[in-house]
Amino acid sequence: MRLRRVYIKRSGGEIASEACYAAWRGFSHLGYPLDFFEWDDLTQKCLPLDPRTLVVGGTVAVHIALRQIGATVPLPLNLPAPLLEFAGREISESTLGAVRERFRSPDAASLFIKPLVETKSFVGIVVTGATELARLQHLDDDTRIQMAEPVTFVSEWRYFIHRGVVVGLAHYRGEWSMTPNSNTVRRAVAGYSPGPVACALDFGVTTDGRTLLVEANDAFALGARGIDAVAYARTLEDRWLQIVGVET
Repeated sequence: MRLRRVYIKRSGGEIASEACYAAWRGFSHLGYPLDFFEWDDLTQKCLPLDPRTLVVGGTVAVHIALRQIGATVPLPLNLPAPLLEFAGREISESTLGAVRERFRSPDAASLFIKPLVETKSFVGIVVTGATELARLQHLDDDTRIQMAEPVTFVSEWRYFIHRGVVVGLAHYRGEWSMTPNSNTVRRAVAGYSPGPVACALDFGVTTDGRTLLVEANDAFALGARGIDAVAYARTLEDRWLQIVGVET
């Protein structure tokens, strides 16, 4: 076994999420030793962590665990450079201050923005003017963001990628009967190099029928969304070991 132990997050004595439950099922099937932890166990450094002890929880919990063992927390994948051709829209990096300055003009075109580095600082939004920016008034001007031309998706799907292969997919928003073009997805999966050993690519279908990449998400703290539990556990395992520098 490449892992010594797997810690899975609980909240109030119950398994914390559907993803944690899927991980519990998957790692149980794989025969790994399992334990549970509560938030305070992690934040108060009560867990005996090391590179071969995997922590399953939300993004913030996994970030804390990685820092406790001295591992570098990966930056968000957002829209990776090798996949920009699949975005179908202009993508750039800026700061929140620059966006605020842009919308001092009443003629500024609407803009989709999301955090570039601190993923939990705010949820991606379409900015049309002062109303949306007021929600972000607690953030500094130097907050780094990714900005893009707004696109309307009528259906969105997540493709789970492990070692260059799609191991699961899930519909998570919009019209279920409208599915992304499979050839476009295949080309994107094949073209994502170098990329993490495990991740998810979110694709959407636009109002004019195009299949575009919504974003990429890292696998170290990814929701399971009903995919096979063993496949899910293996993606978590490989990505954790890659991040902490253990040969996968």
